[in-house]
Amino acid sequence: MRYRVRHLTRYRYPAPVHGSLNELRLRPRPTPLQQLDHYQLAVQPNARYRAEHVDAFGNPVSVLNIDQAHQEWSISAVFEVTRRAMDAELAFEPPLSLPAARARLRRDTGAMALDARRYTQASPLLPIQPALPQRLGLMPEPDQGIEAVAQRLTRLIYREFAYRPGQTEVSTPLSRVLESRVGVCQDFAHLAIACSRALGIPARYVSGYLETRPPAGAERLVGADATHAWFAVYDPARGWLEFDPTNDAVPDSRYITLAWGRDYSDVAPVRGVVRGGGQGHGLQVSVDVQPIEDD
Repeated sequence: MRYRVRHLTRYRYPAPVHGSLNELRLRPRPTPLQQLDHYQLAVQPNARYRAEHVDAFGNPVSVLNIDQAHQEWSISAVFEVTRRAMDAELAFEPPLSLPAARARLRRDTGAMALDARRYTQASPLLPIQPALPQRLGLMPEPDQGIEAVAQRLTRLIYREFAYRPGQTEVSTPLSRVLESRVGVCQDFAHLAIACSRALGIPARYVSGYLETRPPAGAERLVGADATHAWFAVYDPARGWLEFDPTNDAVPDSRYITLAWGRDYSDVAPVRGVVRGGGQGHGLQVSVDVQPIEDD
């Protein structure tokens, strides 16, 4: 499938901003299942300085410096991407039990395993919580593998937690999400990651998009028309495996990956500092994902 994505962001401030420095993670990263065909970024007012680099997690980053006074600024990212489906016939090793997988991960000195190990540790928004699996009622069987555990965790979050926008924000701790049993895709991805890490499973946060309109006869997925979030776990026998607890789904060709990291703080689409601007700001975000064949 080929998609065209338009991601528009607009900030408004109550007083003039006299300068800002921003990091943008709006350019989709290349993956084995995803190819970026076209990308265009427009910023208003224009940035005096712009630079590109790749962060520690392999995500493309744009750095912008706006030095002219303004009370409103907008970012428009438009791109086309080709998304390939996962080959169901890929030859994998037989699944390892969770203890065997953890033991292999400790011994493995390959590049993928060494990279995966950093996703077992605490991250800025997610401290290690050893009791979390028990609080969720997730106690893996001794012979269960990582994929089976992640499937159970995905289904548990989908059934036990309600998707309710506006009830949480980036800084909302998991303890409140656990008490209220409501949240959004970001909260559910964080919950799954924290629970996986408590079991010694490497887990990372994935941000991206969903196709706005579902195929004929299929239900519309929650999270379309906005940035979406899901999680991935690392199985030493099978590599990285992705799951979407918001929709109790395994991401397929309708999912477009933007970036990944330890938690949301590593992959925020827009992050920066401003000089001036007064107290607070208004924010509007609009996302549209359409198959190119529909044009």
